[in-house]
Amino acid sequence: MLERLTEQFLEDEALTEGLSDEEAGELLGWLIGVVEDLEASEEASERLVAQMRRLGREMARIARRYRVPVEELIELVELAWEGEDPAAHPMQA
Repeated sequence: MLERLTEQFLEDEALTEGLSDEEAGELLGWLIGVVEDLEASEEASERLVAQMRRLGREMARIARRYRVPVEELIELVELAWEGEDPAAHPMQA
């Protein structure tokens, strides 16, 4: 199941469009890691992947448009999630 969910990230070109290879790899690795860490049911995992893809697209858009390093965007999201269970609150991009 995790392999199929990971493929959804890898096939979504909007997640990496306009990013350097390094930034694209960092963003994809982080998104996949979040899904792996949460160990949700299959149905919840599908919803989570969809939400994470939307979040990833927005992060890529911000990185391209405003030239904010992906690493800094990841740190900001993790700071916002600090002390919260990301699975308990649906993310909106």
